[in-house]
Amino acid sequence: MESAFTKPIILYAEDDYDDYESIKEALGQLSDRQLLLHAKNGAEAVSFMEHATILPCLIVLDLNMPIMDGKEVLLWLKERDEYKTIPVMIFTTSSREDDLKLCQKHGCTFFRKPTLYRDLLHVAQTMLQICDKVMANS
Repeated sequence: MESAFTKPIILYAEDDYDDYESIKEALGQLSDRQLLLHAKNGAEAVSFMEHATILPCLIVLDLNMPIMDGKEVLLWLKERDEYKTIPVMIFTTSSREDDLKLCQKHGCTFFRKPTLYRDLLHVAQTMLQICDKVMANS
């Protein structure tokens, strides 16, 4: 059995703990190959990235967070050579066209938070597929 420190990391910046727990449960139902780390806001996500010894295979951002929102984190990541190739998924309740366009401009995956668990499992499966692809290419 591999230790948690050798597992690929998914960093999830989400201020709603219930939303974090939901995706954690869905990921856990599908696989134990990745380690899901939680940042409670964008500033925590940035701090994690600045101090990380192992970079995540995927960064998942809620858009509406206190202190530093997901849009600010996305722009921060894409401005830095060391992070701009890390896949980013926007996972939000927003249905604003501008948010979708921002995501498309920066090559991220965009999902609206679903109400049905089976749809949440689809999002979790997509997260795993993105990480698997990153790990296969590294």
